[in-house]
Amino acid sequence: MVIEMIDGEPPYMNESPLKALYLIASIGKPEIKEKQKVSSWLMDFLDRCLVVDAEKRASAKELLQHPFLKLATDLTSIRENIIAARYSKEKDSNSDKSP
Repeated sequence: MVIEMIDGEPPYMNESPLKALYLIASIGKPEIKEKQKVSSWLMDFLDRCLVVDAEKRASAKELLQHPFLKLATDLTSIRENIIAARYSKEKDSNSDKSP
């Protein structure tokens, strides 16, 4: 899902869902098209999450201690972001209806 948020589409979009799952499970982390948008902390977090070999993959406990997650802010700010996004979407939608 994080890769979809970065690239704007899910990995292996042109493949069937079953084949996409197979490719992710066998190859590992899909290529991120928009790497320049990604911080080194997020790349490291994804690298640790998406290791194919479960024995080598970071545990949930380890990931919860990852510096990327330590960057998270208080969730109270998310309300304002949602309101702003809705307003922007409504504004764009209304401008499309103008003659």
